[in-house]
Amino acid sequence: MVNPTDWVKVSPLDNTEMGKLRAASSAEIVTMIERARQAQASWNQVGFTARGSILRQAARELESDSLELISVVRAETGKPSRLAQGELTAAIEMAEMMASYGRFASGSLFPSGVPGRQIRVERAPHGVAALVVSFNTPLPNYAWKVFPALMAGNAAILKPSPHTPYSASRFVEALHRAGVPTDVLQLAQGGAETAQALITGEVDLVSFTGGYDAGKSVSEVTAGSLKKVILELGGSNPLIIFPDADIAKAVATTLESAYSNAGQRCAAGSRVLVAEQAYEEFRTEFLHQTQTWTWGVNEEDSVSTLIDRQSAEKYESYLQQCIEEGAQVHRVGRGESDNEEAPALVQPALVEGLGATTELGLREIFAPATRLFRFSSEEEAIQVANASSYGLTAAVWTSDMNRAERVVGALHAGVVSINGPTHGAEINIPFGGMKNSGNGTRDAGVAAIDEYSQVRTISTFFQA
Repeated sequence: MVNPTDWVKVSPLDNTEMGKLRAASSAEIVTMIERARQAQASWNQVGFTARGSILRQAARELESDSLELISVVRAETGKPSRLAQGELTAAIEMAEMMASYGRFASGSLFPSGVPGRQIRVERAPHGVAALVVSFNTPLPNYAWKVFPALMAGNAAILKPSPHTPYSASRFVEALHRAGVPTDVLQLAQGGAETAQALITGEVDLVSFTGGYDAGKSVSEVTAGSLKKVILELGGSNPLIIFPDADIAKAVATTLESAYSNAGQRCAAGSRVLVAEQAYEEFRTEFLHQTQTWTWGVNEEDSVSTLIDRQSAEKYESYLQQCIEEGAQVHRVGRGESDNEEAPALVQPALVEGLGATTELGLREIFAPATRLFRFSSEEEAIQVANASSYGLTAAVWTSDMNRAERVVGALHAGVVSINGPTHGAEINIPFGGMKNSGNGTRDAGVAAIDEYSQVRTISTFFQA
């Protein structure tokens, strides 16, 4: 039983209270699902084209609210406004891309061996979708789930992270102004208990973005219901640097992969595998380039805060464990050594000397740290890269395209780049992982429509 629970949202920028919020109760979740169920049928009858027009208006509403949305995201997450702006742009683009789907073919005709029979295949909505998202990139996280769910004809209940309640409420308000009925898109504020009530409720689809343990729990509690489940989970993503790579560019890209958004990315580059011949050059260049990186709470800083004090404490505990295991932890970048007003602020780190296949060497960090390892052969690099239980993203750096293709073909990752970063998803490209990084489903791209809908086959028999 979920009891109404108040919590205080604190900004990681200065530890000030942004406001008090109340979690939705179990009874309220039941009512929300019932309202969504009643509204979904009429929303589906609106049709793809009309729903597309509403989504285009939603894009305009989000754009008109850009200054407020960026300000709220910065206050909630601590990230610089330029990152929040980029994320808002990505959310708007997702709305526009999904809206255009209304003008594309959404079905097909199949031949039949039966005389007088015509077969068509079309997409139908699941019904009511429960959308549970993470805090790290809130606006794109909402957009990647809400827009395809609505476009496919579902009603949706969005459950944001308790760390980002205000950006979620403003996002939903913008869509309501655009014409999405209030019962078709609802907002359920709260934490894990609220998510549990929603996921185990009478919904038809669950879409979850978060950590592996929570994703596994979602899979377990929904297993007996046979409802559709979409899981986008964590990653411990390798960058493999061969001797013939452009080392300066590889380092610059590694820094972005590891430290941007304070490392709070499922696609962060948290394991750097460098060929023995290039290791010292890479390490020297890495430490040199980090001198231009700043960490702090100012808009111009390269790395801002983690989401809260507890995340900062977890990060520091991890680095201490690495030291106790004999690793060398290099604090990098320039910033304030102590900021009592921002207890979620931490200094980025480079970790050397861990065993490449140990638990500390493979763990997802979700903070601004990356680990440096050596390898002596292509085969060893592949083996170490695949040693993680995750399989979300990876990157291979080399000027030998034959080798690049060999290595890419052997990597267990859902998204791989050659001479690029481990992060940087685009709205038109399917995104998701293998192994413990997901269950084979994909976010983003037109393929997302396939996840939020189901195939229906209809036969027409013409009389002779």
